[in-house]
Amino acid sequence: MLKNRLWLTLFAALLIVSCVSSPEPKAQQEEQPAATAPAPKSDARNRAQELITGEKSGGQTTAAPGNAATTETPKSETDKPALTTTEPTKEEAAPELSPKEKQFFENYLKRLKYMMVVKEGASISEFQKRSILTKGNEVLLKQGYDVIQYDQLLKNIEDQRAAYEAEVGASMSITQYIAQKLGADVYVELDCIPRSSTENNRHYGEANFTANMYDPSTAELLGSVTFRTDRSISTTSQDDALINAITAGTAQLMPRIIRDSTNVLRNRYANGIRYQIVIQRTPDSRSVATFRRNLRSRVREIVMGPSAADQTTMDVYFFGSLADLEDACYSAFEKTPGMEAAYWVYTRGKTITFNTGT
Repeated sequence: MLKNRLWLTLFAALLIVSCVSSPEPKAQQEEQPAATAPAPKSDARNRAQELITGEKSGGQTTAAPGNAATTETPKSETDKPALTTTEPTKEEAAPELSPKEKQFFENYLKRLKYMMVVKEGASISEFQKRSILTKGNEVLLKQGYDVIQYDQLLKNIEDQRAAYEAEVGASMSITQYIAQKLGADVYVELDCIPRSSTENNRHYGEANFTANMYDPSTAELLGSVTFRTDRSISTTSQDDALINAITAGTAQLMPRIIRDSTNVLRNRYANGIRYQIVIQRTPDSRSVATFRRNLRSRVREIVMGPSAADQTTMDVYFFGSLADLEDACYSAFEKTPGMEAAYWVYTRGKTITFNTGT
């Protein structure tokens, strides 16, 4: 009996162990997907994950909208885009001055020729006018500049008035015409307003000056200077006080006139002194173009001016004298068909006129 009871107990224990360790039913196993084989995702879900995480479904990193990619495959040197900007070519930049041209230009600026005049209608006497011009020319001469004396100016105005009226008429003032004729580089027009008074047997004088500087070739204003003199005292007369004031004022004003006019001309003529060439009886535009090409290698720049069917005008920028330019023109004429026999007609200032002889 005891033996049977032991067998029953052992059988029950074995049954309990087998129930605990037995596998789950197959239906339950199929309900839980294996961790190593996830279910495939839909295209919409993959796209959403890419936008959120920045990773493609294949494991590649993509750039989020508006941002640069976090990783990038290096490109070879040949894959780099070509530059779209280039340095300007030498033809685009103005050619530098040669040492000979620089020397000529500096000497030219140091030897400028001035013509000083007093504005017509200025409220000063003839004696005061001469005192102003004499003092101004004295300052210019001391600094090494050339001047046109007042008496020389008056003489030329009388001698050239008929030629002026016949040649240019109302197209320019007679002052500009004479400045061109006499080869002035700058003409200065001075206006003076004097004031005088007497107090306690002492006479006082002062004046306001306005100086305008012009280019005789074009009548263009180069600059303008205003100046008020110091108050001068004299025990003799008001006229004496005024003369002292305006002569001392002129001596103080002239350095400013020289400085301003020189600076403007230095900038204006940086590519050559401006000359004008007039060719009468030009055969046709083709010949003019050929002459211009032949002359181009001898000068810095050529700008065509007003021209007619039988006359051509051009502005030439050149570091050299008028005689040098005339020689260059003859060399160009000799190489231009139809202009080989061209000859000089006349010169006025920086303008030289030729006739083709046809």
